[in-house]
Order: sequence, then structure tokens, then C-alpha cells
Amino acid sequence: DQMTVSNRGEFEQSFPSRIKYIMDILQRFGSIRVNDAAEDLGVSAATIRRDLQALEDKGLLRRVYGGALLTGTSTTFEYPYNDKIGLQADEKIRIARAAAVEVADGESVFLDSGTTAFQLAQCLRKKRNLTIATVDLSIASLVYDPTTQLILTGGIVRQGYNVLVGTTAENFIRDMRVDKAFLTADAVDLDFGISNTNYLEAGVKSQVVHAGRKVILIADHSKFGMMALTKLCDLTDVQMVITDQGLARNTVVEMQNMGIVVKCV
Repeated sequence: DQMTVSNRGEFEQSFPSRIKYIMDILQRFGSIRVNDAAEDLGVSAATIRRDLQALEDKGLLRRVYGGALLTGTSTTFEYPYNDKIGLQADEKIRIARAAAVEVADGESVFLDSGTTAFQLAQCLRKKRNLTIATVDLSIASLVYDPTTQLILTGGIVRQGYNVLVGTTAENFIRDMRVDKAFLTADAVDLDFGISNTNYLEAGVKSQVVHAGRKVILIADHSKFGMMALTKLCDLTDVQMVITDQGLARNTVVEMQNMGIVVKCV
């Protein structure tokens, strides 16, 4: 395979050899992770994402959150929770801080599960007289202001993700009405809507959309332009999207044209 030398003095695989590697992995395993491929090939994650886009344009694969699937395979590719924490970590912290600004003392909020929601919970610890409801055990384990009331739904623990799922959790949320519901997602597509890789969590998340007087999607730019296994809702079911500045300008404009308030931080 031909090798080229990058300006960092490292050896980088050429485009044809990267494509061969990507397709070999997909043929063998059915899926590929961006970060794994970038590390194996000695290139940036952005380079791998561009390669995957080029291959998707040719119909050879389908991009999903965190990687890609061989065309015809399922959209259930998902990182373990501890791996997700490190993905887009700086962006998630900025998004969480901006989301916390939307919450006033004395309000009731629902926090969806996930690493971005966990960062938001960290930012809400000093606020007073909040009522915080969640399905996320990691969020529930934080120490909040003594005036804050914490509500944990019932349900079955999804092992490895510290989240409650099942009909008990879904029914609990169905009967709830909060001032602000913060939704997270694995994938966001302008046409398909907001979707998730895990079927069990999708049932809970779809109820979150109806639980808030105002529904706010918190998602970093890497989730956009993706579709996952189970649709949660249309994009127009949320009133606000808080994301980072890595999101393409045309995507921001299209969401604004849908009547959604978009904050890029």
C-alpha cells in the first residue's frame, strides 16, 4: 500500500489504502468505528468520517453514530457508556452549560439518560428548588442543593448503561408534566427525525418528548446527518436544539426554518 507523509511527520495511509482497510473491516465484522479506524490508520477522525461519507455516497455503507455499517446491516451500532463519555467531551460540556442557562430556580425538569445529560446534571447541582426527574442512575447519584427534589422513575436497569427502561419507566414518564424536558439522542436527521440505536431506551425517550411543556434536544454535531434503529420523534416535536459550533450552517438554517430555536455553543 502506498504511504504518504503528513505534515506532522507521521506516516498516513493514502485514500485508496484507507478505503481498502475500511471495506475489509466492514466485510469481516459488518461495522466499523471511526475512532478505531483513525487510530489503526494514523489519521484524524475527521479524515475517516470524510472517507465514510464518500463510501456512503457510492452506496457501499451507511453511516451511523460513531461509525458505519455495511449496507444491509442493522442500525444498532452503539458505544458502551464509558466509551461515550470521551466522545466530543468538550462539546458536551459547552452544550450542558448552555442548557443549564435555560433552567431557572424552582422549575421542574426531566433529564434523559446519557453523557450529555449527565454533564447538564452537573451544571444544575447549585440551582435551588428544582424538581429533577430522570431514568439515569448516574444522574440520580449526584449530590444536589438540599432544596432540590430528585425523582427516579421505576424500571429495569439496562446493564452497562446505568439507565432504567421498560414499561414501568415509560408509564411513569407518561403521567408526568415538567417545565423543561431535555432529550438526548444517538442520531438526528432533518427528514427522518430523532432516533436511537437501542430499542429498549427508545420507548422511554419517546415518552420524554411528551413530558415537557418545552422539549430541548441536547446533541453534539456528530449526531446530525445520521439515522439509527428506532425513531423517537420528528425534529419539529422539539422547540429548541442546543448543539456545538461544529454543526453545518445549512443544517442550522433548515432547523430554524422549521420553527426550532437553535443554539450553537
